[in-house]
Amino acid sequence: MKFISDILNSGDIWGAPDGALSLVLAEAAHAQAPIIFVARDDARLASVEAGLKCINSKLDMWVLPAWDCLPFDRLSPQGGLVGRRIETLARLCAGEAPSILLTTINAIVQKLPPPDYFTDSSLVITPASAHSPASLAEFLSNHSYLRTDTVREIGEFAVRGGIVDVFPPGHSAPVRLDFFGDEIEEMRVFDAATQRSTGRLDRLVLRPVAEFMLTEANISRFRTRYLQAFGGCASRDALYESVSAGRMHPGIEHWLPLFHDRLVTLEDYCLGWPLFLDHEGDAAYAARQAQIQDFFEARSQHDKDYETAPYRPLPPDQLYLSDEHINAVLLGPSTRRFFAFTAPEKARPDPSIQEKSDAKGRAGIRLATSCATSAVTNCVAAITSEREGQNRPILLACSSVGAASRLTDLLEHQIGAGVVQPVSTLTEVKHAGVYITQWPLETGFQTDHILVFAEPDIFGQQLSRPQSKQG
Repeated sequence: MKFISDILNSGDIWGAPDGALSLVLAEAAHAQAPIIFVARDDARLASVEAGLKCINSKLDMWVLPAWDCLPFDRLSPQGGLVGRRIETLARLCAGEAPSILLTTINAIVQKLPPPDYFTDSSLVITPASAHSPASLAEFLSNHSYLRTDTVREIGEFAVRGGIVDVFPPGHSAPVRLDFFGDEIEEMRVFDAATQRSTGRLDRLVLRPVAEFMLTEANISRFRTRYLQAFGGCASRDALYESVSAGRMHPGIEHWLPLFHDRLVTLEDYCLGWPLFLDHEGDAAYAARQAQIQDFFEARSQHDKDYETAPYRPLPPDQLYLSDEHINAVLLGPSTRRFFAFTAPEKARPDPSIQEKSDAKGRAGIRLATSCATSAVTNCVAAITSEREGQNRPILLACSSVGAASRLTDLLEHQIGAGVVQPVSTLTEVKHAGVYITQWPLETGFQTDHILVFAEPDIFGQQLSRPQSKQG
């Protein structure tokens, strides 16, 4: 069923408030796949991802998150997040493509390892592969995996006789490889907490767990370039000493350019893909660039005073895109910008074209009152009025299954049993029905084809907190 007005396949997109934006993206992914959506921040990315899953669970969505650390930080990004980045980039350079790639302003501003890094550093393993435990352990060590006694986190591996446990990026659970001599006899997925097997694998792709490798060639390249950049006195730095010894160092990722001959941009992985820019994307970029410059200046001015652990930042343009480059991306011919409101009169040079650039999404109906009883009564009145008037399908979006169940009980007490139908995705929605689903919207919206109420529209806040993610 159709939920959004038809729009052109180029130009700015008006009338796309939160929620309606996800509908436009789902339509665009269906018509133009593959596409890229650039969210203004991580929270927004998670919200849009949840919305797209609610709209159509069959959409093939990949995520390229940004590092979860500040520019020029003394900390490294979280390992699971880096693993997700590597899995996405490796699949892209292998020629695979999703329906939609979700990323953020912070992610596209940062330069990336070249595609050949992933093609040259990935290893495909099958049960008949000829790899000894020793050779596999050497491969994993060279690709920045950490050897431990028990594997529990992404990027760890353990060797116990003829058994190798490994937790590769892109996997939700570790894998146990059982050897018979120098051949892999069996590959099993197991639970990291209980160490019990949960399934079997016929194929495993081992990718690096960092965006660089501490090989002899890379260590030599880093040493040369670090001293060229900061002088001979830098040879006493803890970072330089750690890399020279082949050890990881906290925050080492911020010197990524020193490990590669060149860095590239997301455009090199997704050449020619249409790019959709979130509301306030320009403001998010300006804030990020200001943050990068502020932290660089702070590190340059103050951290050289620390004799034991000086911080020597690389110039921002080595790791981040310049203003000219990012503006070419954000203002490029294949970029489409979202706006939550209808286009102002001065932005309408051609009314017929403007009409086809308006998704006609608009604010929903707010029902919040001083008590839950009157809020539900107002919601019932709005539902009744809609069914007697335009008769669009009505969707109630809740933050959790429990909240949906409680709201259904409250509504059906007044509107009648069986009227509110639970659905998993919008593909189950039909004309004139009343439906409820798990979609953690902050506010509802409406189009010419659907009316959506969110929990905060009815109660002023969510009935319950969203379920926490288990990492």
